[in-house]
Amino acid sequence: MGNKKKVMYSVMSFRYGLTNGFSTLITTMASTYWAIFLTDAVGLQTAVMAGILSAASIVDMVSVPIIGIIMQKAKFKSGKFRPWLILGAVTAAVFRWLTFTDPGLTGVAQAVWFGGGYILTYVGYNIAFNAFTGLLPLMATDPDDRQAYAGAKSICNSAGKFVFSLFSVSLVAAFGRGNDALGYSMLALLIGVLVILAYFQLFTATKKIDVVQTEEKKEGGAKSGDAYKASLWEMIKFAITKPFLLYLGGASCKGSTYFIITGLAAYYYTYVVGDKNMLTFYLSLSTFLMIFGSFIMPFVSRLVKGAKQTYILGLALYAACLALAYFLGQDAVVFTILMSAGYVGYSVAHAAEITVYSSVVDYSQWKSGKDLKPFMMSLFNLVPKIGTTVGSVVMGYGLVAVGFDAANVTESAVDGIRILFSALPCILLLVGIVLMVIFPLTDDKVRKMQAEIKARKNAEK
Repeated sequence: MGNKKKVMYSVMSFRYGLTNGFSTLITTMASTYWAIFLTDAVGLQTAVMAGILSAASIVDMVSVPIIGIIMQKAKFKSGKFRPWLILGAVTAAVFRWLTFTDPGLTGVAQAVWFGGGYILTYVGYNIAFNAFTGLLPLMATDPDDRQAYAGAKSICNSAGKFVFSLFSVSLVAAFGRGNDALGYSMLALLIGVLVILAYFQLFTATKKIDVVQTEEKKEGGAKSGDAYKASLWEMIKFAITKPFLLYLGGASCKGSTYFIITGLAAYYYTYVVGDKNMLTFYLSLSTFLMIFGSFIMPFVSRLVKGAKQTYILGLALYAACLALAYFLGQDAVVFTILMSAGYVGYSVAHAAEITVYSSVVDYSQWKSGKDLKPFMMSLFNLVPKIGTTVGSVVMGYGLVAVGFDAANVTESAVDGIRILFSALPCILLLVGIVLMVIFPLTDDKVRKMQAEIKARKNAEK
């Protein structure tokens, strides 16, 4: 009886997850509506939109490790991560609103406004989300506990997307009253306020958890030292490892798949199906199934005995549904159901992802003897950045390649959108599965590393 393991969805795990449930609206708003906002509401040409998305996404991705280095070096009395929650949330909220606000600029000034706003939005988001992910290893150390926190995080993430899918279309219409640009702007403002409140509640919840350890004197007068202290070379050296690179490749395939599909959904239902109401049905059904997948993830993990195995199973289920959708989904309803069913697999993998990555962070500490959580957890943010960049390139230039023209949608463009929407993402997932099969860290190996790390600390006292 004493060895029986339990999945515990605690109040604290859901306070942690709640933050992600609201912060996901920042990215969901952009991935769902920003491209179509730029082309339809603002009037940018498709090629210009693609250029803005691609350039801004690359700059956004480069900012991730820079922010991680700053967080690793910075010292605040109120915590290693907590101060960054508020700074990042406010910055992201303000600039998300501005990127959905059309000041009536043209030409280069218009590109600078939207491209610059996009970059600053994600600089703020990266700061807040880096701090958010950095808190997880402090809040939950055991792999089983992390699975419960990760499950709560993903449930709330999916719930946020579900609420967004139910109400975003109607809110844009209600706020805009015929002016789509105004409707998008007001929805972005509402989301910004909610994001700030969500991060503030986590800031208060983790006051006694994120405690900065001061240097203590040992016998003989020597100081114990700062476990977070590391040179730039040490950060890079102990980050770029085989487990990290394999994880990054596999997770980036999954992330790219998500952003490609999310970004093209509005185009598929507007121009291929010709029924925007089906977009609401697709978003609602897929997000509901994501909530289900997130909830069952810890139980699946216990069944298949580990986060790595859970991750691979989720990717395989997602890939199978996308393949079936492409080959069997000539009818829009069948296609929608199969695409939505894939999100059970997606959310199982997505919920397990932060636990898989936490094992990489444990590995870096085991190998280096230094606590690199601020820097290493910031690199977790590279996955959605790579996904956004690849998704933006595929969505923007892919639409150009298939000959998409909103004023004259040809049959070849329709076929091309279906390929971009389902077949190509399926291929990316298959690559991700291969990389994760090679990934070497299992739950048992993580526990052994943690035991060795603890023994080292005890020996230093």
